[in-house]
Amino acid sequence: MSSWSELLDHAAPEEHFVQLYGRNDQLLTQNVSRYLAEGMRRGDALVVVATPEHAGAITRELALRGADAVAASRDGRLVVLDARDTLDRFLVDGQPDELLFRAVVGAVLAEAHRRSATGHVRAFGEMVGLLWVAGDRAAATRLEEYWNDLLRGAARSLFCAYPIDIYDNGDNAGLDAVLGSHTHMSLGPNTMLSSPRGRR
Repeated sequence: MSSWSELLDHAAPEEHFVQLYGRNDQLLTQNVSRYLAEGMRRGDALVVVATPEHAGAITRELALRGADAVAASRDGRLVVLDARDTLDRFLVDGQPDELLFRAVVGAVLAEAHRRSATGHVRAFGEMVGLLWVAGDRAAATRLEEYWNDLLRGAARSLFCAYPIDIYDNGDNAGLDAVLGSHTHMSLGPNTMLSSPRGRR
């Protein structure tokens, strides 16, 4: 992909990209909505695992883009889950459990695949961001690995979001781990980095 905009529109199977955002999350909402609206237009199934605030903002933005989220939800082509509640379903002693993750999230993706007109599923997730905010970098990295296992060899793409202000962060090792788990990272409106994992 030559640009972030192209990546949002033409998200290919196994693409796993992340947007970092600071206090202003408006650009995140716009980008997620663009990614989902384009998927809806193509006939992809959509899975959103977001905070209630972002889920509401994304739904409103989809409506502005002419995407009928209500009809897609009714048809099972759009599934919206609460990020905190979903995360709690597969944490054991505060850490992600792989078998439970597959039973919870893997099952949702499998059902979405069956509802997809194209066979492709576009997902957006914030659960790793919640772990990051809680200060558990190891758990966040482990969860990204579990996501990558679900994406491998499947017609699925994943858009992640981390509430990280790169100018205030200072955690270079943590940022390297984040980038290494994804194919691409957005640091701003017109900035995209490709990770070694993304250079196929």
